[in-house]
Amino acid sequence: MTQITNSRVYIAKVPVGVAPNKSHFRTVTTTEDKPELEEGSVFVKNILFSLDPYIRHNFAEGAKETEVIGFGFSKVLESKNPNFHVGSSYYFGTLPWSSYSVLGPQELFLNFSIDSIDKDIPLSAYSGVLGTSGLTAWDSLNRVADLKKGETIYVSSAAGTLGQLVGQIAKRKGLRVIGSAGTDEKVTYLKNQLGFDAAFNYKTQNKREALTAAVGPQGLDVYYDLVLDNTVEIALDLFNSHGRIVTVGRLADHNGQELAHPKNIALVLAKQIRWEGYVVFEHFDQFENFWKEVTPLVKSGEFKYTEAVVDGGAGDIADIYFRFLEGGYQGKVSVKLGDF
Repeated sequence: MTQITNSRVYIAKVPVGVAPNKSHFRTVTTTEDKPELEEGSVFVKNILFSLDPYIRHNFAEGAKETEVIGFGFSKVLESKNPNFHVGSSYYFGTLPWSSYSVLGPQELFLNFSIDSIDKDIPLSAYSGVLGTSGLTAWDSLNRVADLKKGETIYVSSAAGTLGQLVGQIAKRKGLRVIGSAGTDEKVTYLKNQLGFDAAFNYKTQNKREALTAAVGPQGLDVYYDLVLDNTVEIALDLFNSHGRIVTVGRLADHNGQELAHPKNIALVLAKQIRWEGYVVFEHFDQFENFWKEVTPLVKSGEFKYTEAVVDGGAGDIADIYFRFLEGGYQGKVSVKLGDF
């Protein structure tokens, strides 16, 4: 029987009032027999993990000693599923943080084959700008934001994968784009490389003063909200009538901070504001349309993106994830476990 060395990342304890840190993870490495597959299943070697804030939701009450689950890419090593062939298919979807995984039919909900990936674009891009993050930005703007030329949009956490693409799509549609980020370097990138009309450092500047100055007398029309903190209250004060809030993330909660509870919530009625949440998992049927429009723009360089692909093993993911939550990387962050 062939044996493998497999490292798995478990939840050691559930954080209370704080973001997950290294003490909340536990990595176990074992030598074990290669598993026998049931019909419809595949055995994969995990090669790339996407680090995303929503992984925080793994840490629910009672989750101790369960495996951490996130999105990632795998190579198919053995298959009893007709849609996945050894040597010619990647699996992309939800994966436990481990070196190897067995995936059953219920988990094989999204398949990339070699032929469906543009080989001139790094595979890691399909974890970010052309993956679920990119689809989220593109589809939420089309479906919810109702962008109109000449309007003003503010994007929080704008230097991340979603924020970068949201800003560029909005600029392409003729909007005035304002963003915020947590370092001066990221602010400079937003303005000089991505073409944001204004940007500010939310950690070193007074958020209300900086956003009010950037919006100016034109007023705000769209707030693309990735944080769900008290910025909502500022945006409501600055909105024109019929403004839109698109809430896509809750970084405040992931980082153990207080969620939004705006004292001026009555302005939603007075200004006829539309506030809508968006979750991408209901809209995976739009991937093909998204790729058709956005892949050529990424390939040509019209849509720019930054990413950090960090080499490491399964045992390193927790450390990298902790640094990611602290803002230690710019753009999409992925952990590379093996060769593509």
